Amino acid sequence: MKNLLMLGTAKGSKEIILEAKQRGYHTIVTDYLDPKDSRAKLVSDEYWMISTSDFDTLETMCKDRNIDGICNGISTFNISATMELTKRLHMPCYCTPESWHYTIDKRDFKDACIKNNVPVAKDYYLSEEPTAEELESITYPVVVKAIDQSANRGMSYCFSSEEISGAIKKAKSVSNSDTVVIERMLKGHEYTAWYALADGKASLINFAKMYHKDGYPSNCYSITTTYTDNLDLYLKEVDKNIKKVFSDIGCKEGIAWIEMMLDEDGHFYVIEMGYRMSGDMMALVHKNVCNFNSYGWLLDIAVGIKHTANDLPKFEEKLPESVGCSYILWSKKGGTITKWDGFETLNNKYNINVETTLGVGSKVEKHQYLAVITFNTSNYLEMCEAIRFINNNVEIWNENENIIVYYDDLESLKIE
Repeated sequence: MKNLLMLGTAKGSKEIILEAKQRGYHTIVTDYLDPKDSRAKLVSDEYWMISTSDFDTLETMCKDRNIDGICNGISTFNISATMELTKRLHMPCYCTPESWHYTIDKRDFKDACIKNNVPVAKDYYLSEEPTAEELESITYPVVVKAIDQSANRGMSYCFSSEEISGAIKKAKSVSNSDTVVIERMLKGHEYTAWYALADGKASLINFAKMYHKDGYPSNCYSITTTYTDNLDLYLKEVDKNIKKVFSDIGCKEGIAWIEMMLDEDGHFYVIEMGYRMSGDMMALVHKNVCNFNSYGWLLDIAVGIKHTANDLPKFEEKLPESVGCSYILWSKKGGTITKWDGFETLNNKYNINVETTLGVGSKVEKHQYLAVITFNTSNYLEMCEAIRFINNNVEIWNENENIIVYYDDLESLKIE
């Protein structure tokens, strides 16, 4: 029997643990949290109360307990911890610090895209104290963002030179770097593409479209769905060269995704990448709809099962027959959750899965994840029916009101 150690709990952790248990592995989860706050502990065979940053103790425990593989969910800290611990123990890990770096550093990732002819938004470079000439060279509007943050943290839209200085300060305030990205502002829909990697090769698992509720921040994406358009355009403009990027930056195994925007000029522009599963739990959708098991793929690597290019899934050249969807419930206001209602009605409907760390008593901020709901249906109409069913049944209240941002513009999801 193989012994698997999971570092902490994050999105995807529980699913990898369940995959391991199905294989007959003995599963252990470690962090310093109580099991009620570290959900993977509730489904594992055993747990340790050892922080994932306590490498010396974990190294000793792994040797004493004959651990065969170490893995993690999407937690960026625990991905780094996994790399450190597997290095000490001479065990496999799907990524290296050098390849992981491109998930964190948008500037270096963008440079890798430019080198490999992947379309990206036009850049502007400013001195520490921008000159009048540099500022006049910019064609507005532009986006100013931190190089090491995701989910649009520290990002600003600037429509004139008077706004640049404040935007730079805002980006630096959330960043560990003095470098910021200033680029042409794109306008259009965002899309995501996920890839499986093996032996330095990559294959497209799925291409999906993203939607946010009008009137709320553009980074609050409510719906990500495999029911999409423009797959042919993506394969033509991006797919071939983004594979070159993955190879060039050392992403040789595991799972990676990229986000991009289809600009109003009719072309795709790549924005960022992640060398891990995505936080929208689309890996569960891919398992159900695209016949690819990301959890099993990452588990294989952790326990030393080597993939070859022949093991890669056939790349997606047409849309799946069924429809998969991730529906993220965002908060429109902050406060303390006083009612969490209706989620039990979702059981056994549309293959729904609910992922959340919150409940009654939890404190939340405005525009925060409340829950991630994934499901799959046979077609677009049934997808809309499932979203409507969720909207009609679930409520999350703060002290005064229901705070869920419901996505209800279902007509906008229709592909012409």
